[in-house]
Amino acid sequence: MQKIKKNIFGFHPLFFLILIFLIFFNLFYINNEPKLWHPLLTPLFLIMVLGFFLNFIGENIPFFNKLGLGFLLCILIPSYLVHKGLINKKISEMFDYYFFNKPNSDKDGLGINFAQFFIIIIVSGSIISLDIDFLKKSLHKLIFLTLIAILISILIIGVIGYIFNYECPDIFKNKTKGSFWDSIFFVAVPLTNGGTNLGINGFSNGIYKEVFKNSSVVDIKSVILAPLILTKVLSIFFAGLLYFLFDNTKYSSKNFLGNEKKIMVKKFSETPLEYQNIGSGLLIVCSLYSISSIINYWLCQKIRFKLDIIVFVIFILLIMKFFNLISFKYQNDLFQTGKFMNINFMFPALVGLGLTTKFDKLRECMLNPIILLMVIISLLTTIILVFIFSKWFEFYPLESALISGICAYSIGSTGNIAVMEISHRSYLLPFAMIITRTIGIIIYILASIIFPILYMR
Repeated sequence: MQKIKKNIFGFHPLFFLILIFLIFFNLFYINNEPKLWHPLLTPLFLIMVLGFFLNFIGENIPFFNKLGLGFLLCILIPSYLVHKGLINKKISEMFDYYFFNKPNSDKDGLGINFAQFFIIIIVSGSIISLDIDFLKKSLHKLIFLTLIAILISILIIGVIGYIFNYECPDIFKNKTKGSFWDSIFFVAVPLTNGGTNLGINGFSNGIYKEVFKNSSVVDIKSVILAPLILTKVLSIFFAGLLYFLFDNTKYSSKNFLGNEKKIMVKKFSETPLEYQNIGSGLLIVCSLYSISSIINYWLCQKIRFKLDIIVFVIFILLIMKFFNLISFKYQNDLFQTGKFMNINFMFPALVGLGLTTKFDKLRECMLNPIILLMVIISLLTTIILVFIFSKWFEFYPLESALISGICAYSIGSTGNIAVMEISHRSYLLPFAMIITRTIGIIIYILASIIFPILYMR
């Protein structure tokens, strides 16, 4: 029988209950006096307390803890609390705009954007731990395997929509092209076209807005974002299920993706931690972000093409790895900084995702049997296809199913991190990040070409 954890992140449960009371007491007074809201300390306190507490609950419920219950609770419970008004909606909006995400409008200020801060540090620490020879030998095969599975999955969603006579949302009905194509472009493509920044925002402000001129950007975005929110939640569940069924079997390996070479993680993890390493790692991350943001701005100004800054961070890190431009000492600093963020802020970051997830949109998708069926079958299709074909590409089925079967969907960096953590395969995170971005860009380009041909006629 699994031993129940007695402490919550090192604290006695009674003391932690005082912290929970304190945060809700604080939120109650902030409703009446917004000046009590500190832009950094208040939201950080909120997500840390809820994150550690909800994960503690999920980790101590037998069987379900292996399916990622702690991760799911961190997303669903905060979203539900906002939906029911137990956490004021205005506080949720303040948290979203001024702390967790970047505001949509420049007039609202830049915000802290903690989500991006957290993700860039985690990704940098993961990418830098890769063995570059393994990456050279395996990446092209992994991309090809993923692309095959995703394209087949998109077609299957179209077929399911056709069989069950899927009806597109009301704002799109005046240009409908039938259940098959509507299922692909209003369900399948938003799941795979690069996530919220590239795909959802790009299409809502771009080709979808050009076709559906009478609909607002906000309405378009909310409609095509809803299935993706559902996919994020289900992806964590499926990752936990795969781990439960196939971990420590002939279909998995704890340290390998394929048969070529072990991924270099152990070498870093054996290096003693020094406090200054965290500061050095943060300084390197800040430098990477600054360079990437300038490149992104330049591309946006010159060719009107904007990507998530994390894409450029990954690209620069890969160049540094390929050409050996960063010493082992600084690679170790980045790795340890990423590990520090992962241990201390993984579950708080998931709470942040939950507080900014609209529960009514998630419930709407789950109560729509056709959309729910399409999302589930879409995920199952890629997982099963990758699981079957992985041996041909010399990959282990479980590891490749997590990367190419689940993280190929645009579930976001936080979703990728959750998938790898629940399956205890954080060493695969760099591959997941690269695959998510690469496949997202490919689908985005294909959809940008095909959609206007069909829907502008």
